[in-house]
Amino acid sequence: MKKLLMSFVLAAGFLFSVAQEKLSYFLPDDVSYNEAIPTPEDFFHQQIGEWHLSHDQLLSYVKEIARLSDRAIVYEYARSYENRPLFHVVFTSKENQRNLDQLKERHYQYSEPGSQITTEDVPLVVSLTYNIHGNESSGGNASVLTVYYLTAAEGEKIDELLKNTIVIVDPCLNPDGFTRHSAWANMHQSNVSDGDSNSRQFDEVWPGGRPNHYWFDLNRDYLLLVHPESRGRVEKFHEWKPNIVTDHHEMGANSTFFFQPGVHTRNNPLTPESNYELTRKIAAYHARYLDKIGAPYFSEEQFDDFYFGKGSSYPDINGSIGILFEQAGFKGRVRETSNGIRKLAYGIRNQFTVSLSTLDAAMNLHDELLDMQKDFYNDAIKLGKQSKTKAYIFGSETDKVKTQLFVDLLNRHQIDVYANTKDATVDGKEFKAGSSFVVPVGQKQYRLLTSIFGEAHDFTDTTFYDVSTWTFTRAYGLPSASLNSLSGISLSNNPVKSLQPEGKIIGSGHPVAYVFRWNEYSAPKALYQLQAAGLTTKVASAKFSFKIDSKEEKFENGTILVSVYDQPKSPDQLKSLVSSVAQNSGIDFYALSTGLSPQGIDLGSNNFEKLSCPQILLFVGGSTSSLDAGEIWHLFDQRFDQPHGLRIRSIENLLNRFSLPHLRI
Repeated sequence: MKKLLMSFVLAAGFLFSVAQEKLSYFLPDDVSYNEAIPTPEDFFHQQIGEWHLSHDQLLSYVKEIARLSDRAIVYEYARSYENRPLFHVVFTSKENQRNLDQLKERHYQYSEPGSQITTEDVPLVVSLTYNIHGNESSGGNASVLTVYYLTAAEGEKIDELLKNTIVIVDPCLNPDGFTRHSAWANMHQSNVSDGDSNSRQFDEVWPGGRPNHYWFDLNRDYLLLVHPESRGRVEKFHEWKPNIVTDHHEMGANSTFFFQPGVHTRNNPLTPESNYELTRKIAAYHARYLDKIGAPYFSEEQFDDFYFGKGSSYPDINGSIGILFEQAGFKGRVRETSNGIRKLAYGIRNQFTVSLSTLDAAMNLHDELLDMQKDFYNDAIKLGKQSKTKAYIFGSETDKVKTQLFVDLLNRHQIDVYANTKDATVDGKEFKAGSSFVVPVGQKQYRLLTSIFGEAHDFTDTTFYDVSTWTFTRAYGLPSASLNSLSGISLSNNPVKSLQPEGKIIGSGHPVAYVFRWNEYSAPKALYQLQAAGLTTKVASAKFSFKIDSKEEKFENGTILVSVYDQPKSPDQLKSLVSSVAQNSGIDFYALSTGLSPQGIDLGSNNFEKLSCPQILLFVGGSTSSLDAGEIWHLFDQRFDQPHGLRIRSIENLLNRFSLPHLRI
């Protein structure tokens, strides 16, 4: 029986030894290379594609490159949740490096609306970004070849590129997911390779390497900016204003290679046609380079450019050319596919090749790319003036925290926001001074803010890759309205920058209790902090009101009550705690000097029910969606600061752990 089983195993998988590719397999031969610069082979003591590189290996290599070369600098722009650095390697000529800050500012100012700067001495900026999905590993592994080429290549061609271009290489957009996948791939790699798709190496355990620490798809986060990886890179995007941004991905193992443009009818109408025209021109370079190495490819099929929250589409709504690359993903070192035996090295070479074709296109389309970006922002001002909608107003008097979070999001996208300084009523909605804000459309981010606030109902093509439409004020649950005129609207003199929620205690004297409304986003966070301190808390199941500081305050069902007495803390200690919770949650607490309410229930009413401190059970693994589970995990962990101790892999494990009877379902 054992012999039969072994025969079956050997028949099921094709086992073979794999010769690894030398560096010459990847690198172009039209330049020479500086021997003082360590090759990836020498530095890692392995050939490219032999083992999956880890994030710390990428970092160590670029640090060594920056140490040795006067063409490169490296800086950190963010930290992942697992405390891994995200970093850029910035390449340009030695002369440009000496004046990098001035060149960056000149490039930035060139495309600002109304700028009179000419293209002379304005560098093009190209951003090559890899591996936002951690298990699409050919991109991150290809990044070290790009770094080596830009450091070691010598000759007239590379000199011309570096003289007129600043190249930013982001080797790994998702270090936590990349680390998870590289560890999985390497731990299942054999000396004698098994390329059968049924091999365990191609079937990562839940949640896989695609997402970040909280199992979020970072390639949907460029608009939402929930995570530090996204916030850091978008901040740097607006600092550099790159003209081209590449976004290197993988698709199914049986595919070939895709580069944009995609399906034209699935492009967002807010993206100017000039963007697509230049994308097509750049595509000709990709085709020429891939033809040279005999790699099959396709374009203008599949994939859309509609949702602006992706790495290849966010640049399009910000005056840049975003380019999506999709390489067939093999996940391990070698794999059987419908196109034959394919190696990781093969995918790495394709990703590196289109990195080079992008740089060649940038060098030859230098002025066209600069002018497209300049026209983008100048046209935005014109479109804003022509728009029937002159501004958007939003804000909630009862949910200051979400309002302030939304203002912060708009600021991160370089959208100017002004405080509304006079009460206004629009479309039957009240917008109070001090808690509402106005976004005029006559600004350079007209297209992006229109995408964020607008409501799309009609589409040229009804097929989408995933996300079709979105309106952020609805996602945030905030009252909002469009304004056809700014008449009667009073705005602050200057745009509002960062806002911090400022919760406080309202009311004075010697309180018998504190209450706060359950209408703020951070209310669960405030409640848990009180409960974690051992306080008894109650919730109202009926309405009531109190006169506080000469103003009648009405409280609805769901209001939280914290009595001053019968607590494990003295009144002074309790006041100090409540004040601290108010400040760090942004929630206003009301100090009540009597338990007798003028209207509604009194504080001793049985309509106040005692609350138990929750214990959160989060199911993960098995058939659970990692995206959904990760969102819940992040909510409790990052937003509410609330423990969620049990994360059981499956219902079966839960029943076994607590010795519960197994039920038939």
